[in-house]
Amino acid sequence: MIALKKGRDARRETCPARDLSALLRLTITITYILYKRYLLCAHRSGFKSEATQQIEFFSRNNHMFTCHCLSYLCIFTLASMIWASPLSAMMSVEEERELGNRLLHQVESRVPLIKDPEIVGYVCRVGQKVLDQVDGKFFDYEFFVIQDDGLNAFAMPGGLVFVHTGLLEVIDSENELLCVLAHEVGHVQGRHIARRMDRMQRINIATAALAIAGIFLGQGEAGSAIFATSGAINMSIALKYSRTDEEEADRRACQWICKAGHDFRGLITVLKKMQKYRWLGTSAIPSYLSTHPGASERTTYLEDLWERERCLQKVQEDRFKLRKLQVKTRILTHDPIVMTKYYKQELNTTPDDILLLYGLAQSLLAARDYDKAIKAFDHIVSSAPEKSEFKLDQGRAYFAAGKYKKAVSILGPYSERHPGDSTAKFFLARAYLEQGEPSKALPILNTLKKSWPDPAGIYLQLGRCFAALERQGEAHEYFYRHYKATGNRQSAQYHKNKAMKLLSPDSKPYNDLKNDKHQENPEP
Repeated sequence: MIALKKGRDARRETCPARDLSALLRLTITITYILYKRYLLCAHRSGFKSEATQQIEFFSRNNHMFTCHCLSYLCIFTLASMIWASPLSAMMSVEEERELGNRLLHQVESRVPLIKDPEIVGYVCRVGQKVLDQVDGKFFDYEFFVIQDDGLNAFAMPGGLVFVHTGLLEVIDSENELLCVLAHEVGHVQGRHIARRMDRMQRINIATAALAIAGIFLGQGEAGSAIFATSGAINMSIALKYSRTDEEEADRRACQWICKAGHDFRGLITVLKKMQKYRWLGTSAIPSYLSTHPGASERTTYLEDLWERERCLQKVQEDRFKLRKLQVKTRILTHDPIVMTKYYKQELNTTPDDILLLYGLAQSLLAARDYDKAIKAFDHIVSSAPEKSEFKLDQGRAYFAAGKYKKAVSILGPYSERHPGDSTAKFFLARAYLEQGEPSKALPILNTLKKSWPDPAGIYLQLGRCFAALERQGEAHEYFYRHYKATGNRQSAQYHKNKAMKLLSPDSKPYNDLKNDKHQENPEP
């Protein structure tokens, strides 16, 4: 077992097991020498006087006492080696976090991520219900949604959890999504990838990032040459989850699911769907079943576990919210023109179906047919006044159409009634900014910058706000953060230099920039 460190002498410097081994050898050597002296004293005592024998009797006893002590020290040292070696030698949490940063850069450069705050926010809220049950979290978890038809979800080192839109479209309940996320968090908390890397004698973080990306994202045409020449193909085989990893992640997940008041049979139903629709998805991204082995065995032992340890769902779900989210996800991942035709055809049969009306409105909005989209949203709001969430969609439609004053008149009152809705706040702030009121937008954006699921987006709007307020130093600071988050190093460095020239050296933003070494999203 070795510690994962950069540098030639990392294994020698960072592996306590080696120090314990040296201590054990030294202890055994000293014990052997003292024991030989005891035997020599005993042999010589037969030829000496009685007084001399009494003196040497005490000397031999002292030797034996020391030998016993050193023997116990040997046992203790050996036990310490067995206990400490695998944990001490495993890559540190900080190293795993660095690996996660590299992997996130790989994901963002190779697959399309959904940025819609309503969709990402829903996944984050469900994931947080799992995290609330986890004791001793190693990382600050982040949840992402990948635009892909596959029924897939996976976790990467560092607390990165990904869900495919294909999975969101086929789940029948929030409980099923929660169960999938709990399983993936189980892999991260078990540090399964880190443990597998620990078994490999020579691997650095950059190569590991390529190998892990190859496991979960596939190689694709653009990355296949790099992937092959890096030697990561063979490593990816060794890094894949084992059936033992899967069972451990499932058992952890079941505990958290029950504590959260949900039913872990959601894992079983999702596994069965994945086996049924295993052909869905793209050839570039491996299926869930290829990265999570033993689906049929998992189904069997989960059913057996349910018979022994049942936990019934106690939490009431809002199924309408999930169905509405699924409609929006489907439109974002398909041709809006095709979807418009589909919903029009369906509405010929059931003209009053509110979700079909919503699908048509969202399809028209995605197709940028703003006048018809606004008309459709106005009709939905008047038809279902009890569903206040449609007011948010109506306000966003007016914003997208460039009718900012109308958007403010809708989103302002909605935000007051729903202070926890960050999406409403974000678009209200943007509407204020677009209609020339940055002083109203700035405090709203400041409340969102730590929790908004798209950091690059919030940094861009903050930069625009400060620029409109003629606070150029802070504007360049946030433009720097925006470009750094998007991986544009050249533009990021330009704005960082400008910000440090304009900001006061005594200010907190200046010192934050000075201490920021610009190491995020490094190239592998």
